Amino acid sequence: MRVTPIRGLFAGLWLLLSLSSAVSRGSETVEPRSSASPLTDAIRVLEKVPSGRAILERACARFGEAAPAGLVRIFRWGNVSRTDAVLTRHFNPGTRTEVRERIVTVFLKRNQGLEELVLDLAHELTHAVGEPEWDPYDPSLTAGRYIRASIEGPGGEVDAMVSECRVSLELSARYGTSSKRCSRYRSARSRGGVDRQKVRNDFYRVGAWKAQLQRELGAEFSGFPDLSGASPLLFSSTGNAPYPLALLREFHEISGIACDNSRPRLEVLATGRTPASLSEANRQALSLFLARRCSAQGTGVAVFSSHK
Repeated sequence: MRVTPIRGLFAGLWLLLSLSSAVSRGSETVEPRSSASPLTDAIRVLEKVPSGRAILERACARFGEAAPAGLVRIFRWGNVSRTDAVLTRHFNPGTRTEVRERIVTVFLKRNQGLEELVLDLAHELTHAVGEPEWDPYDPSLTAGRYIRASIEGPGGEVDAMVSECRVSLELSARYGTSSKRCSRYRSARSRGGVDRQKVRNDFYRVGAWKAQLQRELGAEFSGFPDLSGASPLLFSSTGNAPYPLALLREFHEISGIACDNSRPRLEVLATGRTPASLSEANRQALSLFLARRCSAQGTGVAVFSSHK
């Protein structure tokens, strides 16, 4: 999970938070039906099942495209499948307004079989259209809140896995394909349905990492009664750890970036080059953020041990 800062002048103070979401995949493959690009093939296959069409419709609405083919502009090939969201925060002292923009790029693992690529597409587009339930500059944002929102919030890991598995099961019914990973989540109560609760429970299986999470989360650990010492089944392929631990690391990275970008902004506000009322309001907000989120962080860099 990569977090990268962009520095700017006061008229354009930027925070770039590259938030990556990726899950390791199974090994099932099917061959493309045409000589067109693999991504075009994957979009066409996704359109053939109800859940896939719904995902593409939401993505077209989110990214302002008239047809799914236009979505290719947000995709890149990479070593793993992940969704990067670049969040920019720009404050204009002249207009006294702050503008935020979320620019999304979806990376898809190169050289996959078509079935794998279709499932990755469904998974990552679910992340891409979801709006985060957290603000990196929120003084009250905690590691626990960040972990829960990233797993259970709109467009989070549970939503993405459920979307992927619905597509997988619908493709299986139509074409006879199979997904070993998603067969685990087939609902016993509805034909073709996905057991969302089972998906959710598996994201909280952390095995021997449970003790480390208890230490790192402190008092917030009690808010996660579903954290299980059972062997993990789902790993972040960008964080190389069960999701709660990978997200805890990411929270500290994001906090470090936000803290580093806020300190110079507070210094500029203190120079008095902006209207007094505006400077005071922003100074108070920044001071609260720094006091609550940054005082214990120093430079904002947290070091975690890796479980072998």
